[in-house]
Amino acid sequence: LIGDANMVIAQPQRQSDNFETQLWNPQHPVCILVHNPKNEDIDLPEPHSTPPISEIYGPDVSENDLARLTLAPGLQKTRIILVGDNITMLVTYVDGPNEGFNDANLGALRRNAFEFGMTIWAANLQGPAEISISAEMTPLGGDVTEAVLASAAPAAFYRNFTTAPFANTFYPESLVEIISGSDPDTDRLDINVEFNSDVDNNVVLGNRDWYYGLDAMPGNDIDFVTVTIHELCHGLGFISSFNNGGSFGGGSGDPWIFDRFLVNSSGSLLISIPVSPGNVINDNVFWNGLRGRFVYQNEFETIENVPMYAPAPYEAGSSIGHLDEVTFGGDWDLMSPGYSAPNHRPDNIVLGILQDIGYSLPKSRYVDINASGFEDGSSAYPFNDLAEGWDAVPDNGALRILPGSYPGKYTFDKPVQIHSSGGTAVLGAQ
Repeated sequence: LIGDANMVIAQPQRQSDNFETQLWNPQHPVCILVHNPKNEDIDLPEPHSTPPISEIYGPDVSENDLARLTLAPGLQKTRIILVGDNITMLVTYVDGPNEGFNDANLGALRRNAFEFGMTIWAANLQGPAEISISAEMTPLGGDVTEAVLASAAPAAFYRNFTTAPFANTFYPESLVEIISGSDPDTDRLDINVEFNSDVDNNVVLGNRDWYYGLDAMPGNDIDFVTVTIHELCHGLGFISSFNNGGSFGGGSGDPWIFDRFLVNSSGSLLISIPVSPGNVINDNVFWNGLRGRFVYQNEFETIENVPMYAPAPYEAGSSIGHLDEVTFGGDWDLMSPGYSAPNHRPDNIVLGILQDIGYSLPKSRYVDINASGFEDGSSAYPFNDLAEGWDAVPDNGALRILPGSYPGKYTFDKPVQIHSSGGTAVLGAQ
């Protein structure tokens, strides 16, 4: 185990000489397996856990366990994808020989589909960053009508790093790397994802199998690329720490960055109201981040916040960390909790939410006249002067201007798209 008190999830290794130690918190026990064959002194992280998001086909199915994702020495197979604006995405397949992604018959098709999903995210994010992924296919079972399809989570969360936009807030590892400019732990992969290999047998989901084509035409089968895109979005940080009791932070007392934008129907932040199981059910959880909300209000012609998936009773692995299943269908259903149809395009509400938590879109520079302090033109640290943004945005890039009145006279002398990002921006205001 390598890290400091701000690293909050440990990966077990496939070794026979593990020992088990337990850290206790009155509200949150956590068990950590540590590989320590030389019996060396180890600094253990504070009690904290990262529950995966579970994707289901069929009603009333959830998964509470951490995705069983490990690095097996000698079995690692790394592929590198170079796509996007200074984004490198890498995947390590951790299945054994002739298993999962290394299956003699289906392995190549599975890897090709997964890597195609990676390229879609790489093309929709701005770096610089090298995002590393651990991927595995495991027999998770199911029956003829329902099964868990996949689960995913960030491998680790960090708080109070040097350039963190919010203090005392946990950020997923891939986002820490983008915001800070360096990988907080080069020995650890950033995202863990697991798929149900049993979908390809004749029992689970009956005659429905995984579809590994790239054309989004799965017929009656389950489109593997769509599920990959969905899962990687969770791994990037589209994930909440709220549990069925209404508490957050896994006992640490500090929210994850996603939690900071969740409100109830009265507009009260969930992290600021008294803890209660009623806070996370009854369709009473919404997203109020500026960019995600702006897209939703314009596309759906409403003044409301973005409805999140918050059924009663609470569904572990599905509640809060998805968009509402009823509201978002068709082209908008990528991040709803249940698979319904192929979708290879992250929609603008999802991209807006990722920008709210700190990601930037490719070739984009952000300007917020109300910003202060450190600025680099990213979504997390926008410029506060329009001229700075204009000078920094590349040709054929996008200048994304946050709400406000921007006084002065401006000359636009290069091919650039200008976007209002989260509200109305008035240029040349007196």
